[in-house]
Amino acid sequence: MHEATLAENILNIALEAARQNHAAKIFKVGLTLGQMAGVEVEALNLSFDVLKRNTAAAEAVLTIERVPCRATCNKCGKTFQLERYNFLCPDCDGVLILQSGRELRVDYVDCE
Repeated sequence: MHEATLAENILNIALEAARQNHAAKIFKVGLTLGQMAGVEVEALNLSFDVLKRNTAAAEAVLTIERVPCRATCNKCGKTFQLERYNFLCPDCDGVLILQSGRELRVDYVDCE
C-alpha cells in the first residue's frame, strides 16, 4: 500500500512546516491530487490518521482538491477532459498529451 508511504511523507512535510514556523499544532494540510495520481483517497486518509497520532498533527485533517484529467491533442491543438483513459483525440485521432490529472502536492499547512 503506497498510500501509507505517501501519508508519511505528507506528515513529514507538515511537521517540518510547523517546526520552521515555531507552531505547536497543525490544523489542516491541503493537498492537490490528480485523478490519475494513482492514490486511493480513503487509504491515504486512514494512513494519515494512524501516523499523525502523538504528533503536532494529531488533530489535523487532510483537505484534498481533486484535479480532473485534461489533455491537449498534439495534432489539432484542442483540449479535452478525459472521461476514460483514451489518449486519442476524438476529433482527429491525434495523440493526446496529458496537461493535468497526475498532480500530488502539499499546497499548504495550516498551523498554530
